[in-house]
Amino acid sequence: MNRARLILLPLLILVTGLAITWSVWDHERQAARRELLSEFNFAMGDSVSRIEQRMATYEQMLRGVQGMFAARGSLDLQAFHGYIGAINADANFAGVQAIGVVQWVPAARLDAHMADMRTRIGRRYAINPPGERDGYALLTAREPVPSNGKTLLGYDAWINPERRLAMERSRDSGLAVISGRVQLASDAGAPPLPGFVMYLPIYEQGQPQDTVDDRRSHLLGWVYAAFRMRDVLASLYGDQPPGLYLSIYDGTQPSPGSLLYRSSEPKSREVISATEYLVVGGHDWTLSMTAQDDFKARFGRNAKMLIACTGAGLSLLLALLAWSLASGRSRAMRLASKMTAEVRESEAELRIAAVAFDSLEGMMVTDADGTILRVNSAFTQCTGYTAEEVIGKNPRILSSGRHDAAFFRDMWDTIGRAGGWQGEIWDRRKNGEIYPKWLTITAVTAQDGRVTHYVGTHYDITERKLAEEQIKELAFFDALTHLPNRTLLRDRLKQVIALSAQNHTHGALLFVDLDNFKTLNDTLGHDKGDLLLGQVARRLLASVREGDTVARMGGDEFVIVLGDLSRNREEAASATEAAAEKVLDALSATYHLDGTEFRTTASIGATLFTGHETSIDELLKQSDLAMYKSKESGRNAICFFDPAMQTVVMERAALEAALCRAIDEDQLLLHYQAQVLNGDRVTGAEALVRWQHPEQGLVPPAEFIPLAEETGLILALGEKVLDMACRQLAQWSTRSGRAHLSIAVNVSVQQLREDNFVAKVLDALARTGADPSRLKLELTESVLVDNVEDIIRKMTLLRAKGVVFSLDDFGVGYSSLSYLKRLPLGQLKIDRSFVRDVLDDPNDAVIARAIVTLSHSLGLDVIAEGVETQAQRRFLADAGCHAYQGYLFCRPLPIEQFEAFADTFDSREWALEMR
Repeated sequence: MNRARLILLPLLILVTGLAITWSVWDHERQAARRELLSEFNFAMGDSVSRIEQRMATYEQMLRGVQGMFAARGSLDLQAFHGYIGAINADANFAGVQAIGVVQWVPAARLDAHMADMRTRIGRRYAINPPGERDGYALLTAREPVPSNGKTLLGYDAWINPERRLAMERSRDSGLAVISGRVQLASDAGAPPLPGFVMYLPIYEQGQPQDTVDDRRSHLLGWVYAAFRMRDVLASLYGDQPPGLYLSIYDGTQPSPGSLLYRSSEPKSREVISATEYLVVGGHDWTLSMTAQDDFKARFGRNAKMLIACTGAGLSLLLALLAWSLASGRSRAMRLASKMTAEVRESEAELRIAAVAFDSLEGMMVTDADGTILRVNSAFTQCTGYTAEEVIGKNPRILSSGRHDAAFFRDMWDTIGRAGGWQGEIWDRRKNGEIYPKWLTITAVTAQDGRVTHYVGTHYDITERKLAEEQIKELAFFDALTHLPNRTLLRDRLKQVIALSAQNHTHGALLFVDLDNFKTLNDTLGHDKGDLLLGQVARRLLASVREGDTVARMGGDEFVIVLGDLSRNREEAASATEAAAEKVLDALSATYHLDGTEFRTTASIGATLFTGHETSIDELLKQSDLAMYKSKESGRNAICFFDPAMQTVVMERAALEAALCRAIDEDQLLLHYQAQVLNGDRVTGAEALVRWQHPEQGLVPPAEFIPLAEETGLILALGEKVLDMACRQLAQWSTRSGRAHLSIAVNVSVQQLREDNFVAKVLDALARTGADPSRLKLELTESVLVDNVEDIIRKMTLLRAKGVVFSLDDFGVGYSSLSYLKRLPLGQLKIDRSFVRDVLDDPNDAVIARAIVTLSHSLGLDVIAEGVETQAQRRFLADAGCHAYQGYLFCRPLPIEQFEAFADTFDSREWALEMR
């Protein structure tokens, strides 16, 4: 009996031990499978998260460009290039191949668009592919320029179905939308590399965008970013983790034709695979990931063999002890129980080690009470604390102090309910530096649901936060002065208006414009202009109260918002005037611009507001109008808005629209004032444009010529006048009695500055068949102020074709003799201001004689305008001037009356009167 007990008891212990060993081994096998699957799911989720975050970053970049255009109020391509250079996209937004602007051009506006773009970049700009369509989505700006030297400007993306679908969806929704799989235009002709394009629409500033029809009606275009999927994934991962193979397909049906990206072909046996569907930028992607044996070897747990050997060995040892100590049964049972607990504890430690130390992110393991048990090397690299310095302590040693108790209470409530938490948090490194990180805390539970440990993973997001701050700075602040830009100004103004409505107080808007800023840029250079703007910004900030807003609208225009002035309108107006006077005093002091002293003044327009009575746009218009009134009254002054100004502006806007129609609908006509030589004959005429309004009759030139110059319509008006004059010359060339007549046409400085001015003149001559030697272009001395070398080059080209140039109003402007002798002129014209008082003012007489003498010495013809009396004519003839123009001969006449005058001009009558 005793012998049987000695055998049965050890045998029972051995079988029990082996059974426990098998149970632990099987549990470890299943746990290893679960952890391997967890690591794979984590890798899959991490890939999806990285792609989504990177797409969100790209969209934020495009929204920065969209905000810049909104601040400008138009598609300012020059500002676009400056903005892209400022954000340093190559460094801050890896994976981007190109950033550009696609402008929507309906067929009706195609000619105007082509003229504008060729003015900017030359005749090499062309639509690709050519053809007539209802509308065009034309690439008008792109950064960077392709390295192969090809010009992509003018490419019509509307013809590409994938791009067009994305642009239509973006236009109708107002959101960022990505295209399907495309080959980038810059890769044309190269082996196909799958790519995609993200589009974000740009609408007209201030227009409604509530409905699809509104958004379609007010579309200006899109800002886009182009990507190769291979480069995007490379910027996210670098080298793909061993054993993981990733494929991305366009759409939800994977096929070879829809493949966007594949890391590489699998080289070993497949262990796990999964598919995830993403919706990115309104477009479907399918992400397929496969794990191979390499992945299992890296992340799999290898404790099964250890457990089997240890368990079998312990079981055998316990059996031997039981056999040798049969009499001490209770002691043997306690020993077996203890050793079994040690096996289970060893299993738990292996599980914790497998989770914590194979991660590339910083990781920390604590017990249920929050005491730090383990940290990995990535934790040390991020925080600066070694494992020895933190083990046994509470994670509070990393606290930055930036989060209150409520923040951590909500965090632990979430962990208690959901078993985990993740979010942004600020911590402190060992060296005291406070930094942001993305933290994930996961609770580890036992089989009975009890929390045994907490595992925290984190990574540093400092660079991402810096990039976000840079984008915010570029989107809401002026790059030169660091003042709020137009977008942030509107937000600040909304707040002041809301406060005004709440407190029933008045606020004020000051529109500040520097006087003669253009002169500074033209004479001292744009670098000095930038220095001046920076100093002006600092003086404005020093001149206002702490809560007031100073913003830069663009150029030399600034806006000041004054809030909470007074409930009494008169007191508010008085406070506004005092603030404006303080600004004028500050801005009128001497500026020191890198060794150059400069003085300037400012003109200020002011308007008062109370609550929401007046919209933001209307307040800006009112202060702008008041500012222009201030300039008209002598500058360096303050002017408050008067409703009568609005009436003037509306009338001016109506006149501008009517003038535009007049140019298109042939309401313009030419009157001709004779030019007479020596009293012998009419040699030609000056063409003077007149506007025959269908309702108002003949509109005086003084009412519409200045308006045309200010609005830029002078370009179309000048081209129209030139064409009409050339046609008249062609008609006269067929009449023997008029073939000798020439026509003088006034040319504005804006026309001369056009890159294609020479081509336009030669085209008008070629189309009409006019003789170039009978065309005389009259220039004013203002052409000598800026870019003189370009003006001389254009004049020389036209002079070589026979066109004659006359310098009008000589003596009243710049009058630089150094430039005068280089201009290919044929004639000088004495201004009427000298001719009018030539008999009464000795100074005018001296000037007139000097101009005649100078003309003769330079080999130029000379003509006097404004000749109204015989006495003036005799004086000029005695001085050596024998060509005249003025009311003494005739007023400006319609073509029929002028021709009759020229045909019947009696030179003998004038010769007798000269005696």
